[in-house]
Amino acid sequence: MKTVFLGIGGGSGSGKTYLARRVGELAGPENAALVSMDQYFRPCGTTDRRRINFDHPNHLDLELLTFHLQELRSGRSVKTPAYDFATSELRLDVTEVHPVPVIIVEGLFVLSAPVLDCLDMTCFLDVADDQRLLGRILRDLEERDPNIEHIIDRYQRFVRPSYHVFVAPSRQNADVVVDFTYRRALFTRLLAHIVQDYANGSVDLPTLLHELKSENYTLGYRADESIMPIGIDIRRLAEAYPEHAFPEASVAESVKPKLFISSEPT
Repeated sequence: MKTVFLGIGGGSGSGKTYLARRVGELAGPENAALVSMDQYFRPCGTTDRRRINFDHPNHLDLELLTFHLQELRSGRSVKTPAYDFATSELRLDVTEVHPVPVIIVEGLFVLSAPVLDCLDMTCFLDVADDQRLLGRILRDLEERDPNIEHIIDRYQRFVRPSYHVFVAPSRQNADVVVDFTYRRALFTRLLAHIVQDYANGSVDLPTLLHELKSENYTLGYRADESIMPIGIDIRRLAEAYPEHAFPEASVAESVKPKLFISSEPT
């Protein structure tokens, strides 16, 4: 059976990791395996982490990620790295991923080349801005940074602008755009059933994917939004929007985060 690669994209806090893990749990480890883009961050050493835009493609080892996906497609197992966001360093433990029927690949930039070129089916999680912000806050408080002011500051300087530059335009590359603000349970179950049915041979997934991709319009396109050329390499986009284009962090830890909106009286 041919291994199918399913890509899940969307903004930070949209539920990409939740969906990928839940589908894997429901489908079973013998049918689905997970590769997360977050595993492929490069270590930052002693650099002040508050000054680093982790939502910028420059900090990801996309070459290693695509190599691992190519190895899995060739039927070979890989050992994916493990990244510790608390220390910004790689952990010693690794995860061995085997070429099961469906490999789920999730991350901010999976719907852009070079990762996009490795995928067979793609979906974009469309989540309301306030819900993504809340998701980011709740996750970071629990897993990465207990300081709410740091989280808000990072969101304004890095997360929000990076979403509009690098992530939102890539939705037009998705085969399916999902309302994941209010339709989480339904889509999660449907996706898990598709994975299970493909694994047991009761659904012709290649034919389904062909039908999805043969639509005469692009599902992710919105006429009133910016458009990312289909298949653009995220590394080229990162060169066009370098990290120094984003606002600098305050040196003093005690400085309150500011709103990056006009404060002039109307």
